[in-house]
Amino acid sequence: MIKLNEVIDGLEFVNSGLDTNAYFNPDKNEIFYIGEYDTYDDEFEELIEKSIMLPSKYEIHEYSMMEDFIETIDDVKLYNQLCIAITGPGSFRRFKDTCINFEIIEDWYKFRDKKYREIAINWCRENNIDYKE
Repeated sequence: MIKLNEVIDGLEFVNSGLDTNAYFNPDKNEIFYIGEYDTYDDEFEELIEKSIMLPSKYEIHEYSMMEDFIETIDDVKLYNQLCIAITGPGSFRRFKDTCINFEIIEDWYKFRDKKYREIAINWCRENNIDYKE
């Protein structure tokens, strides 16, 4: 059994922009990380084979989370500002800055945290991994 927060922490770390994958080892009941340029031996390769990979940053897709969050906004001016913010390079920074300027950053963090929790629970269920809060 794994703590759900450990899975969420793993998802957030993988999504932090580093080229890293996270794995859950059921034998040791722990999550470990492998970077794109890490090297490892046969013993480590065997550990990976026995482990279950957490969703990658491409499966987490925080940009979609931002789009989903925007769809919850009723204020037309704010909605439009957020839509503009996520267009083009630098969208994550502009989105966050817009949320700060309109004083909804805590709403965004709560929404994002809920999405990470949903991803973590779905991953546990799909892989038949028992979890606790």
